Amino acid sequence: MAATSALPGVSLREATQRRLRRFSELRGKPVAAGEFWDIVAITAADDKQELAYKQQLSEKLKKKELPLGVQYHVFVDPAGAKIGNGGSTLCALRCLEKLYGDEWNSFTILLIHSGGYSQRLPNASALGKIFTALPFAIPECSSNKSCIIQSILDSRSSVAPGSVIEYSRLGPDVSVGENCIISGSYIITTAVLSAHSFVCSLSLKMNRHLKYSTMACGVQDNLKKNVKTLSDIKLLQFFGVCFLSCLDIWNLKVTEELFSGNKTCLSLWNARIFPVCSSLSDSVTTSLKMLNAVQNKSAFSLNKYKLLSIEEMLFYKDVEDMITYREQIFLEITLENSLI
Repeated sequence: MAATSALPGVSLREATQRRLRRFSELRGKPVAAGEFWDIVAITAADDKQELAYKQQLSEKLKKKELPLGVQYHVFVDPAGAKIGNGGSTLCALRCLEKLYGDEWNSFTILLIHSGGYSQRLPNASALGKIFTALPFAIPECSSNKSCIIQSILDSRSSVAPGSVIEYSRLGPDVSVGENCIISGSYIITTAVLSAHSFVCSLSLKMNRHLKYSTMACGVQDNLKKNVKTLSDIKLLQFFGVCFLSCLDIWNLKVTEELFSGNKTCLSLWNARIFPVCSSLSDSVTTSLKMLNAVQNKSAFSLNKYKLLSIEEMLFYKDVEDMITYREQIFLEITLENSLI
């Protein structure tokens, strides 16, 4: 019975691996009719997300990571109220009709709904869930081992099982606990990240200047949970600690200015608590200090910093700089592998 019950899982895994191998064979090559979709259409929530998707598609085509000879499009949802997948589908079909007329009916089309910002997986919020790196075909990525995706780690650094490091650089004196997520970060100074820490850095363009901000919290924090009044923010939790207590630790006052956006929907998502810095490494170091202050119940004042919410970080995000940072890491890894 045990062997029989395991068969469906094995069959699904084998089928997935076959499809991945087939897709790998098509990457960077012109596809013949019927080998792939004629059109791949991706939906975006707004103009900024549309730009981010187009830039990443361009990079992937340049690096020959996608099949060639296919028409790739990004269609942005109309501004205003959310229209859901159904409304987004209708808008995408209208865009296709404008581009191809009645001819689009003869095409095989893959429509991928990827609008919206991931509040459950915020490291995918900036560049989109559709472009999130997944550890397919990487046997060392499992619950009892760490998963390293396109990152450069000093041989003296340590990463505990269950943690994911993506598009990051870790120095020699960095220790990452279990079940952490580190994304887009540069940690060069001595740092000890407690288990279940979440750290994600974003490049920002503010007043035409390049800045950086790093969101740091717990992987189990509910960023979507919201309250309607300032008196109720004690119901929110940051790394398992009452959010009101965290504000005391950071020497921040409870006012409406503490939150961006809708003042009747107060959450960790729109709380202005993350410092803006001039360098990526300083940004990570500062946010780790605020995180450690909560864990150690020791004061760390954020008063002297310009503070942003995650919501605002996504508004100011500099997609081009984040892609450039990832590309630099990719080139370094490629060069190092070529010398082995």
